[in-house]
Amino acid sequence: MASVRENILTEAANLTSGDRNKAYGPPHENLTYMARLVQAYLFGKHNVDLDLDSEDMAWIMLMAKVSRTQTSHKQDNYVDASAYAAIAGECRHIIEYEA
Repeated sequence: MASVRENILTEAANLTSGDRNKAYGPPHENLTYMARLVQAYLFGKHNVDLDLDSEDMAWIMLMAKVSRTQTSHKQDNYVDASAYAAIAGECRHIIEYEA
């Protein structure tokens, strides 16, 4: 029988390489677009000029999942947080070695 940890990681792997990847495209590309939008928003509203990348966005998304665990202990939050950690690692690899 698989542990809770193994179930969370397996579900995260299945989601990020399956339906979500098909629906939203490769995470690095999607999060790069998100980084550009956040940069434009922060500059336009607060005159803050930051150089954000896909890895930054993955960590920010993970933080959103962490904050949700303060009021809700749904397994989905843990699954998504583990997925975003893996995606952050993938983005860093792409940024350093493939870009």
